[in-house]
Amino acid sequence: MYVNLSVYIQSNDMNYSIRFYPEKRGGITENVPIIMSITYASQRLFHYTGKRCNQQQWDADKNALKKNQVAPNGQNSTYFNADLDKIKVTVQELFKAYDVSGVTPSKEQLRENLKKKLGKASSPTEGEGFFDRFEQYIRDSRLSDGFKKHMRTTCNKLRTFNPNTRFEKLTVQYLTDFQNYLLADCNLSKNSAIAELRRLRSFISYAFRHEWTTQNAFQSFRVEAETYGDPVFITTEERNMLFDATIENERLARVRDIFVFQCLIGCRVGDLVKLKRKNIINGFVEYIAGKTQDDNPRVARVPLTPAALTILSRYNLPNGDLLPYITDQRYNEYLKELFRHVGLTRMVTVLDPKTRVSVQKPISEVASSHMARRVFVGNLHRKGVKNEIIASMSGHVENSKALSRYYNINDADKQEALKLIE
Repeated sequence: MYVNLSVYIQSNDMNYSIRFYPEKRGGITENVPIIMSITYASQRLFHYTGKRCNQQQWDADKNALKKNQVAPNGQNSTYFNADLDKIKVTVQELFKAYDVSGVTPSKEQLRENLKKKLGKASSPTEGEGFFDRFEQYIRDSRLSDGFKKHMRTTCNKLRTFNPNTRFEKLTVQYLTDFQNYLLADCNLSKNSAIAELRRLRSFISYAFRHEWTTQNAFQSFRVEAETYGDPVFITTEERNMLFDATIENERLARVRDIFVFQCLIGCRVGDLVKLKRKNIINGFVEYIAGKTQDDNPRVARVPLTPAALTILSRYNLPNGDLLPYITDQRYNEYLKELFRHVGLTRMVTVLDPKTRVSVQKPISEVASSHMARRVFVGNLHRKGVKNEIIASMSGHVENSKALSRYYNINDADKQEALKLIE
């Protein structure tokens, strides 16, 4: 006999639902954690039950281990499901108490109450707590979808580096070894390795604040600052040349339209691919910049130029997308091909990401989706537009240090400056 462990309950004051499911972990199907999801008052709490199973053993319809199955810990389905049912009953008792007290608990309060009521039975066993907490951090913290993807990448790299990682193992020496692993084994650039370490530092700081660990090796381990060369981008004239070019290759013509449109509104590629027809309001494109949507939402509002409107008029997609978007990887590959196709191959000086030494390359080799953002910010800055106005359209926060990375001081700027004191 199965016990249906997915319940929807309406109490006097609060509706809530409880669901159990095996966590999906990037293709891993064996010995995966069973997570409890509690949804209430527009909030959702994810809680590791202490149980594990193989994906094929789980009955998604009944939210239970299939009949006559034996979990990886040797427990049969009857006792396994009974333990999950006890956890469900504990949650129900907590919400009854909340109703009596007239309290709507925060996620942290509910988590702490669950911990007290369930005790060690639902705590992760030794050796798996670190990665379970990392996954919990990704689920529960206020991170944008894009940043959560980056965080999950960092978590997976740590799992590959040392699958037996525990909080107590995170010493300065561990961090040093992990940094060397990123640079040597993962073949990351110094800036990319620094970004991975910063994401790990964010998690450890969160874990320290939530008392999941009593140590923070990052208090002694120094994460270097990223080093950037002068930003490389095409001029307004080169952008217009791209826009006016006759391109018979339909694939490259579509990529040209996407890139030039991005140059004209200055958004990140992650925001670009989410834009729909409904984002066009009274001749402006409006959206909330993804990097700011949680902590400090910024509405970017950019007027559409005649060139931008011309590009949009070429497409009427049934799903409401503004443009025929493609994957980031293909976008960057096709951009390099597009630049070569139209003859945008002038030599530029860039910083080699591995050696951090200046090298000369054709601009077609460094063309990328992010260059469009530099085109927008850099060329506006050269025309003397105030940073506050640029930020209001690019989605940067006020006084953003990152804004200065999108433009440089070129020789023409210096010559114009000196004319003021002749």
